Parts: sequence; C-alpha cells; structure tokens
Amino acid sequence: MSDLSEKYFKMLDGWLKYYGFEALSVHTESGADKVFRRSRVEVSKFGKVDCYVCAKFMPEGATGLDLKEFSEKMYSLANRHRTGAPLGFGAMLVVYPLLVTNNITAELAGYVSGYCPKHFAAAEFPSVLDLSSGYLYYYPNTPVWGYAYYANYRRESYNFFAPKAWEETSRQLDQNNQTNLR
Repeated sequence: MSDLSEKYFKMLDGWLKYYGFEALSVHTESGADKVFRRSRVEVSKFGKVDCYVCAKFMPEGATGLDLKEFSEKMYSLANRHRTGAPLGFGAMLVVYPLLVTNNITAELAGYVSGYCPKHFAAAEFPSVLDLSSGYLYYYPNTPVWGYAYYANYRRESYNFFAPKAWEETSRQLDQNNQTNLR
C-alpha cells in the first residue's frame, strides 16, 4: 500500500464511523483490506438493512475482471455473515465493494460504469476510487428493476468514499457549529 492509500484508509475509517458503521476484523483470506457493517431498520426498505462496505487497495493496472471477482466475493462474504430474517421478508442486504487504486485504467473505468449486478432483496454496488484524481467511479444509470433505490446507492457511495464529499460535509459541519456558537 502507498502512503496516499494508507492515509485514505485512515480517513475512510473515520467517515464510515460518522455514518454509523463499525469496523469488522478482517482475515487476509477474505480478499478485503477493510470491512465495515451497519445494521438498522429503514422504513423505505421495509425492514432491517444490513449494509457492508468492503474496501481493497489494488495497485495500478487493476482490471474489470479484478473488480468483478472482488465484488462477487464481497457480496458472498456479506451474505454469509448477515443475520436476521430471510432477504425479502423484512430484511435487505446492501454491499458496497470499493477498490482503491493510484491510477485507474480506461478499461476499469469503462467496466465499472457498465457493471450492474442484480440480486433479490439485495444490492451489490461496486465503486472504484482513483487516488490520483480523487474521482469516484460507479454505475451511473438506474436499471428499471432498481428504480426505487439506485439514486440512493449512488449518493451513498459518493458520500461514503469520495474525498470531495468529505470536504463538503466537513465544511457544512463547521458552518453549522459556527452558527450554533453564535
């Protein structure tokens, strides 16, 4: 891991804690560098939602196949470890596999913008953060079957992972704190 990626992962810990996630112990065999979980009841999703963030640093040259394999493996990992009611019967699973790389390839950027796996009562929404530009890549469209939720997945991915979103949120929190002090 590079110094920049180590710094990013430390910041990611703090931001996901801000959004109510807890860090989980990760075995190197899992395939992820960091795993986070948040479980809560969401009325808009009709029950308990288990949300997992699985992050991994991949050096320059990561491919679409690398993303697909990582994303599928993290979805499977989260599905095995979630608890509660069966999916679709008062429970939902959302998995955000995140690849962090120093310089995203055009092939990987193209792949993630077209990769949209489909699951029953669950979502797998992979993203790729390019540390060199700070840009976050993910599926930009809304599939017909995901109409009710995909705008939220894009917004959450941006808020959870994009350094620019972290700056915007920090600035807004500072402004609110200054207003409250008056």
